[in-house]
Amino acid sequence: MDTLEHHQKPRNVQGVGFNGYKQTRSPAEDAELTHVVPGTPCGELMRRYWQPVAMSSELVPGRPLRVRALGEDLVLFRDGSGDLGLLHAQCSHRRSSLEFGIVSEHGIRCCYHGWLFAVDGKILETPGEPATSRIRETVCHGAYPTHEYKGIIFAYMGPMEQKPPFLRFDTFEEPGVEMVPYAYEYPCNWLQTAENVVDTFHTVFLHTRVSGTQFSDAFGEMPIVVWREMPNGAGIYLFNVRRVKQHIWVRMQESFRPNFSQTGDIWRDPGYETVFARVGLSKWIVPIDNTHCRVIGWRYFADHLDLARRGDRTKVGKGSIDFPGQTENRTYDDKQTQPGDFEAIVSQGDINIHGREHLATTDVGVAMVRQKLRQAIKQVANGDPLPRPTLGADGLYASYTQDTILHIPPGSGDDLKLRREIGEQVADIVVQSEAIASGARREAIRRMILEKLGPSYPTIKLDLEHPARPNTKELA
Repeated sequence: MDTLEHHQKPRNVQGVGFNGYKQTRSPAEDAELTHVVPGTPCGELMRRYWQPVAMSSELVPGRPLRVRALGEDLVLFRDGSGDLGLLHAQCSHRRSSLEFGIVSEHGIRCCYHGWLFAVDGKILETPGEPATSRIRETVCHGAYPTHEYKGIIFAYMGPMEQKPPFLRFDTFEEPGVEMVPYAYEYPCNWLQTAENVVDTFHTVFLHTRVSGTQFSDAFGEMPIVVWREMPNGAGIYLFNVRRVKQHIWVRMQESFRPNFSQTGDIWRDPGYETVFARVGLSKWIVPIDNTHCRVIGWRYFADHLDLARRGDRTKVGKGSIDFPGQTENRTYDDKQTQPGDFEAIVSQGDINIHGREHLATTDVGVAMVRQKLRQAIKQVANGDPLPRPTLGADGLYASYTQDTILHIPPGSGDDLKLRREIGEQVADIVVQSEAIASGARREAIRRMILEKLGPSYPTIKLDLEHPARPNTKELA
């Protein structure tokens, strides 16, 4: 294994040492990607997708909940009839906040003058106004449609004529899986938080070699990583391949535009064989504004996940998750002793200045995310349709995140080539089966992987020809 100690001390060449003064002038922000408030290019992109705004458990019966998303102050409530409303926070009459409104049988009533607003923003009553008043016909309060699903409340905040269907991924309907909602906030820009998923090399260092093992020692093994654009153009996925003693571990992760991603089993033990084990975490990084974001999604619990039972449902919820380094709820000493994702991401600044970065070979995924976001922003500006994930035969959208661990001992040949071959074959099987209904797809993938990569695989020639894979970036 490579170690940090193997790196040589930088040479003291001209222009390298003590040049802090020359770096005091900072480039401008990459506002095209990082700014999300109304009217900004990335903000318009975000508004073409359903975004989670709260967990259902955050709503207290009969009370409105003030939320902030994409730079807008909003009020979320469930009226007496059970309908959800998401309205602009300030009343259309005299701008008092509806967070102090009275939830009614139908809609919410402003505390100041009693105007009653329906969940779609229509004004139902204007007490104090004459019966001939036409205000209810000429004024409509700002409101957004909502969709409640498995303990999370989503909103669509874009043009109604472009409202897409709500995306139900196959992983959301996996049998025998418990999905526990959670949400916490980061005091920084959404993009630097979202990029963490495709920066898979950070698990080698931040979560293992530098800060000490936070999940599994196996994450410290340097992987082969390949990033690819999805065939449908809806995002990018990656697969990384590790040699862990007698096993080869193929882990796939995905990042759908603009801000949804899925990760495999948090506590995966590569000492046990498995084929096409699905996700441990689904999450959105929702911009609150330009300098704050909310991480919201589900933690997954199932018999085939977390075999050592290190997860804890009781720690998953509002402001909390059951694995280390994700929130600010630690002492400063703990953060310095064993920094986690929160410290690495938030310490980049309120908005990471891309012009001051020096991207390297391990940052291919980060560069791809930014490039594809710019393309999507341009599509919105041009009025072009945005690509969506592939719809399976059962009406669920196909996803790629999975873990496959096979007992394939090192042979006498090129093990690096062997690992790459295994990773490519697993990834190809997963992607090429995306149109199959999820239940049948699950079994088909497992069958194909075992048929192709079973116990006899090490005896197969490693120089098999493969079809061209466009838009592929890889790092050995």
